[in-house]
Amino acid sequence: MRKFGIIVLGTLILAVQLSATSINMKISGPGAVNDSTIAAGKKVSFDIYVENKGQFKGFTMGFEISSKDIKTAIHAADKGNGLNKNGDIKGYNGWNDRSIWDLGGVYIVERSWDGNLPDIIGFGGISKTKPYMPHKADKKLSFDMIFNETGTIVVDSSFFPPTGKWMYAPPNTTPSWGGPYKFKVQK
Repeated sequence: MRKFGIIVLGTLILAVQLSATSINMKISGPGAVNDSTIAAGKKVSFDIYVENKGQFKGFTMGFEISSKDIKTAIHAADKGNGLNKNGDIKGYNGWNDRSIWDLGGVYIVERSWDGNLPDIIGFGGISKTKPYMPHKADKKLSFDMIFNETGTIVVDSSFFPPTGKWMYAPPNTTPSWGGPYKFKVQK
């Protein structure tokens, strides 16, 4: 009986691991001095990397950009080249069109996305025809900002309506998050 219990527990753990999804963040662009430092006055891209080990038909996730000492940010415009009207949010590797999230592409919820920190951004997508398939860590989304003040920027998970939580579904899975991420902005 004990061996049976161990086998069942092992199978459940393996099933959870097979449907695990992880979200991590890196910075890039002219403002990225190194992995944790941003040059003031230069555009930096906050790059969202997703590793998927399951098959899903939808997702939601959100981020908050905040600071105790930096009050404002500039959303670097790139009109016509992004997922939103301003062009500061971009998709990559199937998240830039409807090839994966075919029911409207990636949805963006710009909540307080006005440059007065904290700024909150949400993402979601639905696949009607085929599941989002497993893949290794890959850059999927980014948002571009410029900080003219020095200090520390924190990017952490955030919730936004209507779901109220990060989720990949079905089956409902809450992805792991590598943050919060802290970046020093300096001259």
